[in-house]
Amino acid sequence: MRVDHAIGADRLKPGMRAQLLFEQIEGVGQMTPVISAGAFAVSLLILFMTFGSPGFPSVLVWGAALYFGLFVAVRGWLRVRQPVWRKTTSPPRAVRKVLINAALMGVIWGTLPIIVLPADDSLITATIAIVLAGVLCATSFALLILPQAALVFSFPLLAGSFLAFICFADPAQCLPLAAVLAVYTLVLGFVCIRYARNLVDHLVSEAKIREQKDIISLLLKEFEENSSDWLWEFDRSERFQRVSDRFSAAACLPKEQLVGLDFNDFLRLMVEEGDPVLDELKQDIARHQTFSGVELRVSIDGIERFWRLTGKPIVDEFGAYAGYIGTASDVTAEKNSERRINFLAHNDALTGLLNRAKFTEHLKLSIARLERYGSPFSVLYLDLDQFKAVNDSRGHLIGDKLLVKASKRIRTVLREVDIAARLGGDEFAIILNNSGDASETAALARRLVETISRPYQFDDEIVSIGVSIGIAVAPLNGTRADQILRNADLALYRAKAEGRCTFRFFESQMDSEMRARRMLELELRQALKEQEFVLHYQPLVAAENNKPTGFEALVRWNHPVRGLVSAAEFIPIAEQSGLIKQIGDWTIREACHAAARWPEDLTVAVNLSARHFQMSDIVAVVRDALDASKLAPHRLELEVTESLLIEHPDVVERLAEIKALGATIALDDFGTGYSSLLHLLKFPFDKLKIDKSFVTASTDDAVARDVLKAIAALGKTLKIGITAEGVETEQQVDFLRGIACTDLQGFYFAKPLNELELARYFLAQFDKVISRDKNALPEVAA
Repeated sequence: MRVDHAIGADRLKPGMRAQLLFEQIEGVGQMTPVISAGAFAVSLLILFMTFGSPGFPSVLVWGAALYFGLFVAVRGWLRVRQPVWRKTTSPPRAVRKVLINAALMGVIWGTLPIIVLPADDSLITATIAIVLAGVLCATSFALLILPQAALVFSFPLLAGSFLAFICFADPAQCLPLAAVLAVYTLVLGFVCIRYARNLVDHLVSEAKIREQKDIISLLLKEFEENSSDWLWEFDRSERFQRVSDRFSAAACLPKEQLVGLDFNDFLRLMVEEGDPVLDELKQDIARHQTFSGVELRVSIDGIERFWRLTGKPIVDEFGAYAGYIGTASDVTAEKNSERRINFLAHNDALTGLLNRAKFTEHLKLSIARLERYGSPFSVLYLDLDQFKAVNDSRGHLIGDKLLVKASKRIRTVLREVDIAARLGGDEFAIILNNSGDASETAALARRLVETISRPYQFDDEIVSIGVSIGIAVAPLNGTRADQILRNADLALYRAKAEGRCTFRFFESQMDSEMRARRMLELELRQALKEQEFVLHYQPLVAAENNKPTGFEALVRWNHPVRGLVSAAEFIPIAEQSGLIKQIGDWTIREACHAAARWPEDLTVAVNLSARHFQMSDIVAVVRDALDASKLAPHRLELEVTESLLIEHPDVVERLAEIKALGATIALDDFGTGYSSLLHLLKFPFDKLKIDKSFVTASTDDAVARDVLKAIAALGKTLKIGITAEGVETEQQVDFLRGIACTDLQGFYFAKPLNELELARYFLAQFDKVISRDKNALPEVAA
């Protein structure tokens, strides 16, 4: 136990203590063949030197005992070499055997001087002293790893040597030899203890290292199983020593092929040569520098991927460079997300064209080039015609597909240097870097109109749209981004006003017209506040007797300076600005209140514009107007145009709600739309109003008369009332009455009447009735 305390073995855990004993026994066993061979050779020398002497028989017996001890030691060495030795051996028991064998050998060597020295031969005495010193040193060094064995071997040998020197040798000669042996013994004892202590410390360190390695291996295993990163490691020659299964799978290479593969050769397989990131990575490795977050674009089976590498140089126990260890991860999804985010930050998600923000940035760059180099350019503002009707009638899915196809057609017309963007909805914009050449710009705009206007095929359905284009040329039409876009928008407005599916260049008078429109819009807002709007009423008469059946309410603006302004002048402005909602709602309410004061057999008709219908809760407005005025619902007639039905397919449901209130619905301007008959099937209209263009043409045009006859016959078949607008001559009255029109309206009967004129009209009609009644009375005989 003292020896265990001296070498620090008493602080070891049982498992480590057993490992220490195994290490000590195996260490002794490794030296056994050499020591045994040396002992055998020395024994032969001693036998040879004592041959023929009186003590030779005793030496022979000593040799036999020595050989037996050597046999036991060699047999133990052979057993230690067996693979299952540790599993079948108890460490304390094995140590006891080693100690017993060491003690036996110590006794055998300790008896040698007692046997030989009585011969009183100085040569033999000197030889024995040298042999004993050599055996003591050699055996003690062999047993150095096990201090207990060295001690139990040394003490019998020293005891026998001292005893023989004292009893049989000259003290003057033997005392120095004894002193040398004593010094050797002390030194060897100290060396054994120190060496054994170092061994214990080494075992403890190794145990800690193994424990750390086990923990690290466990953590690495958990890391590899639960992390998306992969581990890799290469040695100082830059050849892979360790790669994880994830790394192998990501590289699509077996681990057997990866291990031993040069790191640079591996990168050359994955990364395109000349990649600056790869060159920088190689420089970091050549300088033995840590790198982190290095992103490489790799190609695996022809598929582009992105890897993020992190590496750290490792050093050996001497501080020398020993290679690299690091992690890698596939960040392709992250890079694709970044690309998508960057794309969406600058591009329209649906069409892939630039978005408004990026277009504005390019426009500013073009202006900067204009200011610096004097390079003109053109801006085209595009708006798809009839797109809203398609989007509403066929659904947003078809609408989105239509936008995608239209944007592709725009790309086919443009050059690579031209900039195209989707500003929103069905609006697009283009920057042409063409030196502002008007003819070239016009030719391109013409190609755009032709290309975009070609029919679009969606499965078994064909869709047709058009495009209107406004063009502004810089610096002629502006030198600021907002000014150029504004002028292109003004030109676009003109293109739409002149029939659509065309293009127009900006002209200076467009700006004046726009300012006039804006001034008119401001005045309209003020007019609403000051209640400057009034209603005029144009009569509708029965075709058979010209008797009034109702009135159409027509809004007028009583301008304080300009006087009475027709609806044709301000209604388009009101629709564009959104004021049409307030004006239209007011018209319905005012018309109902006015009609409530009329005779109960007269109706009032109110036109509904498409924009008003879209912006207002028209059903609630009609209901509230009828409730507030106490007007019988059947006396209110609402007129809708075919454009409303075309642009808003869902209008039928709301018209049905209005009709459910008791009001009547008339289809105005019938015959001018491309799908009039279809609309009659969609909704049960109460009346058809024939557009005045047919009535005007009927005077001289036989075709127009045939059309009117067909419409009248259709109304009779569908049991729908027919009203003819724009009647101005007696000839027209006779014709329309003859084809069975139910109601007539026009200047032939009366122009739109204000309230005072309406009162006079009522009086005149009252006088006609009285006169007619008088004429109908029989004459009384005188």
